[in-house]
Amino acid sequence: MAADLNTQAFWNEFMRRPDAKAAYQAEKKLQMKKSAWLEERHELEEQADHRKKVADALEDAPADIKKLIAPMFHMKVVERFLWMVFDECQKKNTPFLQKLRDEGTMTHLRKLREHYQEGGEERMAALENQWYSICGDIVTEQEKQKEKERKPISPDIRTLKDVLEFGQECKREGNNKFREGLYEEALFIYNQGDEVMKKFKVGEHLKNENKWLKEYHMACLKNKAQAALKLELFQTALDAADAAVKMDPEDHKAWYRKAQAEKCLGQFTEAEDSLSRLEDVAQWCPDRRSILRDCEAERKRIKAARVKHQQGTKDMLGKAFEAGIFSGDRENEVEDEAAARREAIAAEEKPKAVEAIKPLERKIQLTEALAGELIDELADAYGQRWFQERVQKCARDSGFERTVFLRRLKGVAFDVQRPVLEKWGFEGNDHGVREMTAAIRDHAGKDGQSMPDWLKKKQDRCLKLLYGGEEGGMASLLS
Repeated sequence: MAADLNTQAFWNEFMRRPDAKAAYQAEKKLQMKKSAWLEERHELEEQADHRKKVADALEDAPADIKKLIAPMFHMKVVERFLWMVFDECQKKNTPFLQKLRDEGTMTHLRKLREHYQEGGEERMAALENQWYSICGDIVTEQEKQKEKERKPISPDIRTLKDVLEFGQECKREGNNKFREGLYEEALFIYNQGDEVMKKFKVGEHLKNENKWLKEYHMACLKNKAQAALKLELFQTALDAADAAVKMDPEDHKAWYRKAQAEKCLGQFTEAEDSLSRLEDVAQWCPDRRSILRDCEAERKRIKAARVKHQQGTKDMLGKAFEAGIFSGDRENEVEDEAAARREAIAAEEKPKAVEAIKPLERKIQLTEALAGELIDELADAYGQRWFQERVQKCARDSGFERTVFLRRLKGVAFDVQRPVLEKWGFEGNDHGVREMTAAIRDHAGKDGQSMPDWLKKKQDRCLKLLYGGEEGGMASLLS
């Protein structure tokens, strides 16, 4: 047994056990929460320090500047702007009050004051969100550029062995999740493999190791693209396919995934170009006939998607003119647009045969504490970024119509509910969802209103995440 503990194979097998996975995930989640809390605390302390330094510096400011800034100084966007000015002055060793008198600085402060007077705290909060969004985009772009410029590492033999075993495990475990229909988990695993393997480069003299690393990395990239397509994360799919094509320009599956992602993103010309490149690659493949048949079928789908897109654009413009978008009658515009959207949704949503509902058989009872843990786990699942994006897309596609949205949400939500259901011993189907809901409602009392406050807060947060949040989602249905 002692010998087994020292082998990588033993630990690979050990980590496949459900109890080991659960313990690892719980510990990982705890560490992430601690890290997030510490970061938040550090940020708050830093903001307080910045605010104090700016406030001290403003003590000697002229009365007109104090009068301009004082009413809105408590707004974060104003605080951050003033800190940026103060910090720049400290670095360049220039007077802060002189910089405040600068024409550009005063113009910006006056605009902020105008926004505050016109829209109050709501307008300032919107400006702050816009500012964060712009900063976030800049940081993301910088990180992407750094990632491109980062050169792969040449590992030693021991590290290389670990990387190859990790890549092989990611491929195997990801494929298992994909076959089970757990696409988000599969995508996460494939992405982990990609992130690790792209950091390393094997010397040309190690031919076998070079071949294995490329094989596992290519598999993770192509499968990552496929899982992303299943989750409708088309840009993620395209990025993975592009990376695979760059690694091996003769891989026909990579070109096919690329064409599919481009089609879904509306890049029809690029998708057709990718198919043409795939047809060239297929000439040297043993199963070229099958590949060429797939190309022809995909080309027809691209053509149909292009026609549908053009027709949709034409219809949209036609309805816009009919509804008087460019006239001054705004009330008619809103009513006609809503009516057109309802008609389109009604045409899309054809009635379906309703199956007989299985009588609810209760097998599982939960204590209040366990119900709280279950709700937290559901909230964590609903809070995943990809799920929030899908729910918000569902809301948009439903025209923010309550009935249509709730009908569509059921199918979207089940993808994340099933793993939680099965983990807690419920059936992984609609009956399991009903039993789980009933187990939670047990703690709401006979009148449905007697749930403890702490549990009610957890439930409200969970439902808000399930509905996609207040901005872009349908959480307003809960109020």
